Order: sequence, then C-alpha cells, then structure tokens
Amino acid sequence: MRITKSADFAMRVVLYLSTEKKSLTMPQLADLLHIPYNNLSKLVQSLNKAGIIQTKQGKNGGIQLLKTPDTLNLKMIVDVIDGPTRLSDCLANHDSCTLSSHCKLKSKLRDIQTQIDTLLEEATLAEINKG
Repeated sequence: MRITKSADFAMRVVLYLSTEKKSLTMPQLADLLHIPYNNLSKLVQSLNKAGIIQTKQGKNGGIQLLKTPDTLNLKMIVDVIDGPTRLSDCLANHDSCTLSSHCKLKSKLRDIQTQIDTLLEEATLAEINKG
C-alpha cells in the first residue's frame, strides 16, 4: 500500500487549514505548501465535494476547513482522494483471485489491513496538531 502524492498533498492542505482561523486563497495555499496550483485545484474540488473543506468565491472568498480537527482523520482524507486503501485486490473483491477459497495469506492481509485502517482513523487532525 502506498499513499499517493495527491493524498499526501491533500493531508497537508487539510492539516494546514485546521490551524488557520481565516480563509486562504488557492495561490496562498499553493505557495505556502509548495503544491502545484493545478494539483491543488483538483484536490480542493474533491475535498469540497466531500464536505471536508468549504470554498467561497469573491472578495472575501477562500478555502477553509468545514469540519473540526477532532472529527477529521487521515483515513477520511485519503479515502476521498485515493479511494479506500487496500493492501491487495482480494480484500476488496473476492472474485479477483482464483485461490480465494483456500488462500492462507488472505487472513493475515485482512488483519494487517484492519491495523492500517485503525491507525489512519485514530490519527485525527487535532491529535497531529498537538505534536
């Protein structure tokens, strides 16, 4: 399993917004976080659609966090950008493997997947901000 660069950028954006009281513009965020503007634009659309951030147009517009840092975790952000994390296709789709009915590895992979999901869920923005 690997978190994509897009998910990494999204986590940085949301984490940064969780420490800001005011809205920030796209150019400000791109500059502050060293994220290419075009990548940021796509991420902001996805995060806005998911209800994690809010965007406002106009003179007093910008981007701000919509949820509180204690209710947002890394799994929520990664899932929005990359979809559910999976170590193996067989964990998401039982029909993807012809060995599924007698595979000894699947159970261990499922246990590892559960631990990864739990760690990402427990990593709230509030906890991360505490350091």
